Amino acid sequence: MPDGARYTHIDIIGNTASGSNITSITFSSAAEAKAMMQQTNVSFVSDAGMRARFTTLFNDLASADGAALFHCTAGKDRTGWTAAMLLSIAGVDEGTIMENYLATNDYTRQRVEATLAMMPPAMAAIYEPLLGVDASYLQAGLDEISREYGSVDNYLKQGLGLSQETLYVLRGKMVQYGQLPGQSELRGNAAQGAALLNALQNSELSGRYTDYNYYLQSAIDAGTLGGVETQVGGQIYADAASYLLRSGSRLDRALTPNIDSRQLRDGEGKLWLTGLSGYLGTDGSARAASSNEHTTGSLLGYTWRFNAQLSGYGTLGYSWGSLGSASADADANTTLLGFGGRYAFEDLNHGLFAAADLNAGWIDYSSTRRLNGGLGTATGDTHGQLVGGTLRLGYVSPLDFASVEYAVGTRLTHLRMDAFRESGSELALNVDRVSENNASGIANVSIAFHSQNGGGWRFTPAINIGYEHSFSSPSVRTQGQVYHYEVVQNAAFDSRDMVNAGASLSITRGALSLNLGGQADVASGGDSHGYSGSLSVGYAF
Repeated sequence: MPDGARYTHIDIIGNTASGSNITSITFSSAAEAKAMMQQTNVSFVSDAGMRARFTTLFNDLASADGAALFHCTAGKDRTGWTAAMLLSIAGVDEGTIMENYLATNDYTRQRVEATLAMMPPAMAAIYEPLLGVDASYLQAGLDEISREYGSVDNYLKQGLGLSQETLYVLRGKMVQYGQLPGQSELRGNAAQGAALLNALQNSELSGRYTDYNYYLQSAIDAGTLGGVETQVGGQIYADAASYLLRSGSRLDRALTPNIDSRQLRDGEGKLWLTGLSGYLGTDGSARAASSNEHTTGSLLGYTWRFNAQLSGYGTLGYSWGSLGSASADADANTTLLGFGGRYAFEDLNHGLFAAADLNAGWIDYSSTRRLNGGLGTATGDTHGQLVGGTLRLGYVSPLDFASVEYAVGTRLTHLRMDAFRESGSELALNVDRVSENNASGIANVSIAFHSQNGGGWRFTPAINIGYEHSFSSPSVRTQGQVYHYEVVQNAAFDSRDMVNAGASLSITRGALSLNLGGQADVASGGDSHGYSGSLSVGYAF
């Protein structure tokens, strides 16, 4: 016995006569010997004691941690029946099973001929059927299965009492599938997920009593992966990274009505508070599952007009980000700190100007991934940092009916997310660290119409249209591992160009001001679209 091996003896036959020991039985003809061998195989099905001991055998084989060797005295009858049942579990057709069974005669021919040569010819003719196998032996047992149970599967489950899980464990030990159902037709994230599910056949999850093994074998029988291929890779992490990298544009839109100092006098400041809410949805494709992003947040800030040419601001806020994709949800919440300024070469109310903004964010991230097929729920959390900056050059043109501002510039954003490990599922991911940069060009035109007075209030409507072009790859990728098998996922958002248009209304009475605004966003190709709104209150002094 090899070191570490465990020997188990299971007395399948008991006191029943068989061909395992030809010295203990006598026959008057070869036909008698052949009939006894056929009856032995019938007994494997009809005899309750034998069935119980086969149950023990198959359960032991399923529970074996590693390779298992099974054998009997002659290595052909009980061994042959066991092998036939295992091959049936593996999905082998009856013709091939019979060929495999009869191959015993080829492997044992030398030994059998040597044994028969030691007998008188008449005795050898009688006992020869006991030393080999014949198709009628195995067929007798299979016919008994058909009569008693209707199918091998029913015999294994009803006759031997084996569970479906045990049968799946046995099949998982024996069979590795080169292609999973529908795998060859998949693309993008789903293809990556299916490849991971396929690769895990080589992990310790396969061929054991695990959720993964039961799911995979069930999927083979059902002919579908059941959507797990889109869930297992963790697309939500790529979607969250993409969402955070685009936070600069959301922050700009929330700040715009509050940091405009044209309504302030030189040396005057404004304390303001704004609440914001937004949504962006991206349609699903062969590349990635659909995603949705919801943002709510608040900013507290102060804007100061130092003089006719210079203004600045500072802000502190918190953003609640909620995302969903591929049966997963994530919260990406950010504490924000920002400041910036504008310098006019002539006057803040007209002419050429330059502006700069710098912001930083501290991210708290958590997610929940629900996996189909009884694979459980994977949860994880991590932290990160976000740094961004914007430089713009613009021109303010006063007209008879409005003040028009044109601006172009560039925005840079860096995102870093710490690596982490999920928990709660056998397919929990080890998610790699994220370090991504995004550079984009921006252009904006805003028109602030002249104020209208009514009842002591001053009403100032405005409209704007903006455009942003990403110089970096718009597709964000994240990577993780399960049992050292890697999977890469792409974010659903994959648009290089974004256009937004909106309108706002500022209501002022003395030092008090109220601003209500809304925006619509559309990405190139129309795959991503959304809206946002903000409500601000300010007090100038």
